[in-house]
Amino acid sequence: MGGNNSNSYIHEPDIYFLKEDTYAGLHPNFFNPDDFAWVKILESKYEQILNEIGGLIYGKEEMPANLNPPYLSSPDAWRNFYFSNFRWYNHPNCKKYPVTFSILNEIPNFSFAGITVLEPHSKVLPHIGETNATIRCHFALKIPGNYLDCGIEVNGEKRGYEEGKVLMFSDAHFHTTWNNTDERRFVIVFDVVQNQFAYKSNWVCASSLAALTVKYIDEKVKIIKPLPNMLLQLIHKSLAVAWYFYLPIQKQFRLFN
Repeated sequence: MGGNNSNSYIHEPDIYFLKEDTYAGLHPNFFNPDDFAWVKILESKYEQILNEIGGLIYGKEEMPANLNPPYLSSPDAWRNFYFSNFRWYNHPNCKKYPVTFSILNEIPNFSFAGITVLEPHSKVLPHIGETNATIRCHFALKIPGNYLDCGIEVNGEKRGYEEGKVLMFSDAHFHTTWNNTDERRFVIVFDVVQNQFAYKSNWVCASSLAALTVKYIDEKVKIIKPLPNMLLQLIHKSLAVAWYFYLPIQKQFRLFN
């Protein structure tokens, strides 16, 4: 899908958020899609994607419940259909929508993707992602209303969606989305590893999954985050090493399924 021609990266160390910390780095709230050559190619495939996943959008297929939802205004506010979670692949989902997955998989430094639905009169409450090393992207599939009715806010800056267009932002900043309409909002959420970290993109993915694991354990037993920071970082690094060696093995599962 072509490379990234952006020269606008702010160079800084990669950070992994084990708590709901405030990001103090210099990455912008929103990135300019025109700086990325692959965006126009992806947007040109909009109709192809709609043709394949229209059953989800138009109610002929049911969106599965998310197993690990972000902060929500209600338990059923948001659902997703993962293809890849930091290169931990859901192979049955990839095979169910092969055209869509193939298009996404051509994006340079692609690491994460899923089809998501935000239900009517619902919000994803303010939260941060797992790292500053990626750019979070929303590819708008079906958007009811304008940004006042259905939009996103990143670090205090509000934007709206346009169907068939990609919106790019840093989810290291606190961000929130809302849908105040009577219809569902559908976007493909995906991440790309920033160019400055591309040489270690597998480590970025493993470390992000380790951060997710730390948060998940703490949700269940509430023993992780009170630990001293040095011990918390050691746990995170150990989990990252385990994920780093597991991901290439798991990727190969699709060859045998």
